[in-house]
Amino acid sequence: MNIGGLRVGPLGAADRDRILAAARSAEPTYEHVGSTIDPARWSAPGVDARHLDIGEGPVVFDEGREALRTWVAHTGIGASIEPAGQPVVAGATLLVVLGRGPFHVVAPNRIVGVVDEPGCFGFAYGSLPGHPERGEESFVVEHLDDGTVRVTIRLQAIAGSVAARAGGPLVRYLQAAAVHGYLRAIADHVRQNALREAR
Repeated sequence: MNIGGLRVGPLGAADRDRILAAARSAEPTYEHVGSTIDPARWSAPGVDARHLDIGEGPVVFDEGREALRTWVAHTGIGASIEPAGQPVVAGATLLVVLGRGPFHVVAPNRIVGVVDEPGCFGFAYGSLPGHPERGEESFVVEHLDDGTVRVTIRLQAIAGSVAARAGGPLVRYLQAAAVHGYLRAIADHVRQNALREAR
C-alpha cells in the first residue's frame, strides 16, 4: 500500500523500478524550480536556510564535496538513495527512501541544479508526484575566503499530501530534525576522513 509516499512494507526492486519510471516522465510538483540553488532567489518568501561550519582548508572542502557527491547527508536521517550510487547530475531522477519499522516513505525527486566551481559545490533537488512534500531542497559546501568550510542547506517546501498537511507543526519539526541530521552526518564524515588524511 502506498498513500502519499507512505508505504507499508519494504520497497522491492519491481516497485522501485516502477516508481522511478513514472517519476522520470513526470514534472516537478512546484513552480519555484531553482529557488534554493540560485543566489538571486534566496531572499524569496519561504526559503529557509541552515548552515554549519565544518572546519577549515582545502582538505575539509574536498571531503565536504565528496560527502555531497556520495549522499552522506542522507545517512543522517537513516535514508537511502535509489538507484544506489546515483551520480549528482542535473536532470537525474531519484528516490529518497526512509524506513521505520514496517513503514517506508518513498520520495521521488529530480536534481534541478548543480553548482561545481572552485570553492563551491552543491545541488538542489525538487519534488515529483508521490512526494509527501511540494518544493525543493539544496545542499551546498563552500570554501570561504577566510578558509572556513561551510555547509548550507536551503529548503522551500510545503506539505504535499493530506497526511502531511494534517501534521502541521509536526511536519515542520521533522523538516528541522532532518536538516540537523543532514548537517551532522556531513560534519562527522568530514571530521573522520580529514583526520585520517592528516595522519
